[in-house]
Amino acid sequence: MDFAGPAVQVDRLTKMFGDFTAVDQVSFEVRKGEIFGFLGPNGAGKTTVIKMLAGLLLPTSGGGTVAGFDILTKTESIKRRIGYMSQLFSLYADLTVEENITFFSGL
Repeated sequence: MDFAGPAVQVDRLTKMFGDFTAVDQVSFEVRKGEIFGFLGPNGAGKTTVIKMLAGLLLPTSGGGTVAGFDILTKTESIKRRIGYMSQLFSLYADLTVEENITFFSGL
């Protein structure tokens, strides 16, 4: 699918866990073909932002798009087009490499 606009667009993305603000009104854009580094100290909310962009976690407020798909309403379309590997990746010993890839690509 070809789309106009940035590859990733984030607008005032916020995530609360109870009273704890994990991500506080983050905004940025990544243009098609751009190399983008997402850096910050431990606990800064980088993984939480990535999980929201991957459709694995809904934001408390704000929004954004990935490949032209809304992160609030088109999470399944996003999941079909991207890959996500957890920072604590571990292979399931009873699965083959192909089965692990298939499993994690479905998250």
